[in-house]
Amino acid sequence: MKIGVFDSGVGGMTVLSELRKEFGAEEFVYLGDTAHVPYGTKSPAQVKKLSADCAATLVARGVEILVVACNTASSLALDEIRAAAGARVRVVGVVGPGVEAALESGPKKVLVLATRATVKSGAYRRLLSASGVEVIEQACPLLVPMIEEGWTDHSVLHQTIAEYVRSHRDQHQPGVALLGCTHYPWIQEAFEKALPGWRVVNSASAVARHLMQHEGLSPSRGPGTVEWIFTDPDAIPAFVNTELQRGKS
Repeated sequence: MKIGVFDSGVGGMTVLSELRKEFGAEEFVYLGDTAHVPYGTKSPAQVKKLSADCAATLVARGVEILVVACNTASSLALDEIRAAAGARVRVVGVVGPGVEAALESGPKKVLVLATRATVKSGAYRRLLSASGVEVIEQACPLLVPMIEEGWTDHSVLHQTIAEYVRSHRDQHQPGVALLGCTHYPWIQEAFEKALPGWRVVNSASAVARHLMQHEGLSPSRGPGTVEWIFTDPDAIPAFVNTELQRGKS
């Protein structure tokens, strides 16, 4: 099985890491569109065009399953991605699995932390509201550029997260905080520190479960392979380059 994974930058590597834990013997192709990161500040039309281009690139590599490891693309461009991928390629987004993970503990409220485009799309709100939970949304447009810059444990990052969540932390009893951006697992500990008492979840591991439960993939063990594609190799953060060199991605 050849599985394609794409994101606007390095965020989707958090999803890829979880997929490799469960399906280690498979072939993977990871596409990071580092030339156009972040998607979360772009118009819907731009996101749809860029996402379709990424899908076409992965299909040309022969992938059989395409994981859209980008919440913005999953929220705005799944129809365009499916059209570009064709009928033979199964397309899986991260929004549905993320919602499933958030609802596992039966929360009364869910705080969605995501890019501006994802929040504006209403994708998480629609699915969560249908389950009867209170939905609170917070756009965090400054975080992806910081993560891509390698500021994963920087004082400015911690201060920015504190500002984003301050009103929610002060006005609401703890619930579930859903990281609605695949970049955010890189800084999950920072969110947990800023939201004491909240259960912080992300969609990365949920996507792997989704592939087993809904797409019929069986777990496999083995070295497997990963083909890496970055549209602007010079824009790969230093901390990611280190992980790539160590083979721990």
